[in-house]
Amino acid sequence: MSFQAKYNGVCGNDCGDRIHEGDEVEYIEGVLVHVHCQPSDEDDPEPRPVCTTCWTTIALNGACLC
Repeated sequence: MSFQAKYNGVCGNDCGDRIHEGDEVEYIEGVLVHVHCQPSDEDDPEPRPVCTTCWTTIALNGACLC
């Protein structure tokens, strides 16, 4: 549910624009963002595979702590 901001602030989506009084904003997962700055799932990298022996994240070169 969107609403007009009553105070100036910072957009939680790192868009580079500040939130100004009167901007249309909404809370997404507890973070205030501009309505036009919906966070995208494209920014989240895929999780790295985990070694089943030592349970550490496997590095890009294929090494782990084993």
